Amino acid sequence: MIDLYDRTSANCRWLLVVILVLAALPAFVSAQEDGDAEAKVAAQEPPTFEVPEGTADELFEFINKVKSTPPTERSQEAAVAHLKRQVAAVLKACDQIMAGKPDEQAELKVVMERFSAFSTLAQVDEDAGKKLEQLVAKYGTDKRPAVQQFVGGLKLQQKRSEFFKLSDADQKKFVDELFSFIDKYELDQTTMQLAAGLAQDLENSTRTDLSAVVYERLADQLKKLNNPSIQPHIDRMYATVRRLRLPGKFMEIDGTTAEGDKFDWSAYRGKVVLVDFWASWCGPCRAEIPNMKDQLEKYGDKGFAVLGINLDNTVEEYQAYVDKEELTWTNLMSPNEDERGWDNPLAVHYGISGIPTAILVDQEGKVVSMDARGPVLNGLLQKMLGAVDEEAGAQ
Repeated sequence: MIDLYDRTSANCRWLLVVILVLAALPAFVSAQEDGDAEAKVAAQEPPTFEVPEGTADELFEFINKVKSTPPTERSQEAAVAHLKRQVAAVLKACDQIMAGKPDEQAELKVVMERFSAFSTLAQVDEDAGKKLEQLVAKYGTDKRPAVQQFVGGLKLQQKRSEFFKLSDADQKKFVDELFSFIDKYELDQTTMQLAAGLAQDLENSTRTDLSAVVYERLADQLKKLNNPSIQPHIDRMYATVRRLRLPGKFMEIDGTTAEGDKFDWSAYRGKVVLVDFWASWCGPCRAEIPNMKDQLEKYGDKGFAVLGINLDNTVEEYQAYVDKEELTWTNLMSPNEDERGWDNPLAVHYGISGIPTAILVDQEGKVVSMDARGPVLNGLLQKMLGAVDEEAGAQ
């Protein structure tokens, strides 16, 4: 079984330092700042990065120790300097191993360590990026599977960085290429991050259709691992797919009202319904309430209704807000305490990860908008139900 966070190429040993660096890294770090930080770190850290004499096995052990050593200072400058010293030590140790004319297996490990070092440093150093490109070109035709996998992963990362410049057709081709690569080599840290990041970026773009494809194919791959600990993540991905594919489809809704009655979704057929996932603690949710009331007053007699899916943690929190704001529409809330908040069954079913999520359905119960708030909601109601007499609506 593959552990997604323990890639055999040892890339993830750099992870702590890289996260620290990228978390605070500005657009550039001046050469003077680099130099000052390097001197400061060198003065404080023990001399663990002096490459020793030794056998190939001993030098690989040294490399692992270097990569596992965190910086002593958690500033951005110190972290960058620390990473550069790590990479320099690893590359020097690799050269020393190759000078000893190692066997093929050790030589392959050296190749992978060099790739790992330059690909890590390239995230914060332009020159390292150029050297990585040279390394990719040098080993691009290497027939060893491990090298092919690593080079292939780097090429995918490069294409991914240009993804949103591609045509729709080429974007689909890239998704197919990515999952063909995963089919061949199985999921690892690189491809997992590529696929998950791509799915999220697509979800936040206009290509939610392609986002659903990526989420679904990634979930299918994760299922193959037969790892119970990641099953909740798989379930959430499939739920997200279900939500992303709602536009144009009938939205299934069932459950219990906050008052404890069984909800009848069929009673809303013939009405345009705003299905609002919300909570009283959610500022943007509260900010939209006045507009929802206004639109309900204008279009209620023309066939508009609101249905709330409440994500409060307690009935008391929900009821206090409803009473204060004099909300008149039905809200669904599970009677079971372990199905409150984000564990609301409908929120789980549709992979709701942020609120408000305002979904507008037509008279047949089919979704026409996934973001029906403010002017968007108002415009859709006017289009679907016709203009209203403003004076009559205000009465």
